[in-house]
Amino acid sequence: MSNKITTNLEELIEQERRRASERIAKLKRAAAAEQRRIEAKVIDLLRDQDHDLYDRLAGEARDALAAEKAKRSIRSRKAASRSSDVVDRSAAQTGDPEPKGEAPWNG
Repeated sequence: MSNKITTNLEELIEQERRRASERIAKLKRAAAAEQRRIEAKVIDLLRDQDHDLYDRLAGEARDALAAEKAKRSIRSRKAASRSSDVVDRSAAQTGDPEPKGEAPWNG
């Protein structure tokens, strides 16, 4: 009987943990959405109140994003180059390690 009560209690605890976890996730999503709305409003206000600063910051943001994109592209090309080098080297090593018709050197 005690084992049945313990199992039931553990199930109830697990249900409550799931519900709490779902509520926390919902609150986090709501907070993130509110933060996005605030940031959008700040951008609108900045654009309206200090257009020159907005233009300068927007340009800096575009430049930063372009630099990040170029950096990722370079890393991607290097990774692709390294993987093709590994394939090339392994293909070169698939040949016979000792020439045919010649005895190995025994020094």
